[in-house]
Amino acid sequence: MTKSLAAFGTGNIKKLLRKQAVPASIGILFLTVNLLVDTILVGRWVGANAIAALTVTAPVSFFIASLGLAIGIGGSSVLSRALGSDNREKAEKTVAHQIMLTFILSSLIVVVGLVFSDEMLQLFGAQGSILESAKAFYFPIL
Repeated sequence: MTKSLAAFGTGNIKKLLRKQAVPASIGILFLTVNLLVDTILVGRWVGANAIAALTVTAPVSFFIASLGLAIGIGGSSVLSRALGSDNREKAEKTVAHQIMLTFILSSLIVVVGLVFSDEMLQLFGAQGSILESAKAFYFPIL
């Protein structure tokens, strides 16, 4: 780990940037591929209403993933600066704050998402039979 930390202060910027950007990009790619595969499978075996329901819930998936990425990327920026200035205490606090913020936001999203599930789904366009179908996809996402 010490060798890895030393690279942040002396390593090639392009190489370090790729090292940081590739995992985030892979995460977004997997989320998108997952949604694409879900849409194909649901369309083939369940039907058009299910595709509509899946599409209604897609923004929720992307919102949750975006929050996770924002916390991770923002925290890694603060963490990198703390490690670069050899401030281990700030680095440890940053990681602890990231974990705490993730837990608090996750809990808040689940509670609000459960309490206002119909309203959230209607906000994204679910109506009638699609609303009921969307709930089947929505609750596991939360």
